[in-house]
Amino acid sequence: MTRPPGRPRDLGKGLAILDAGWMLFLEHGVEATSIAAIAAKAGVSKVTLYSHYPDKAALFEAAVLREMERIEQAQQVPHTGRDAPVEERLRQFGLGILRFLTSKPAVDFYSVVAGELRRHEALARAFHRLGPGRTRANLTGLLAIAVAQGELVPLDPAQAADELFGLWQGFTNYDLLLGIGTDAIRADLPRRVDQGVALFLRCYGKP
Repeated sequence: MTRPPGRPRDLGKGLAILDAGWMLFLEHGVEATSIAAIAAKAGVSKVTLYSHYPDKAALFEAAVLREMERIEQAQQVPHTGRDAPVEERLRQFGLGILRFLTSKPAVDFYSVVAGELRRHEALARAFHRLGPGRTRANLTGLLAIAVAQGELVPLDPAQAADELFGLWQGFTNYDLLLGIGTDAIRADLPRRVDQGVALFLRCYGKP
């Protein structure tokens, strides 16, 4: 005789566990966060938690995968028509990605979770592909189109993308990770992006 199926797992409780775990991981780090603390914050028993996730590593992986979905959505290339000036297309791209990268959730993710990702090589590679890798590919593609349309001088799109992103970001990533002047950095984004685009086009724009 086979056992009858048990009660289906409560999806609401599963989401509460995922939310609680992610919040505590960002606040205290993965190693310092206990299963008991996650269960208490989610308002469930440890038995219920284990019915959804066999261990803390599985919960961490599920939380990272969910964040990767959000990052992928943030990586959508702005729907600026190709007939818009290259300056405007680059400006929209820069503002979009930098506003995401300087947001508190993104800063917390990189500062707290990056160390843990290094211990999960496959997960780290998947995150890189959807995060930094997607940003680089999107910006490289935008520049390649601009070259093909005669808006930029002939260049290596991948190298130029790296240079432009450096103009936009500068040293701000260090300040953000240390929590220094974050409000001022976020308020200054439009000026930084405009200045970076202007310098980039002074070098690579069509005469």
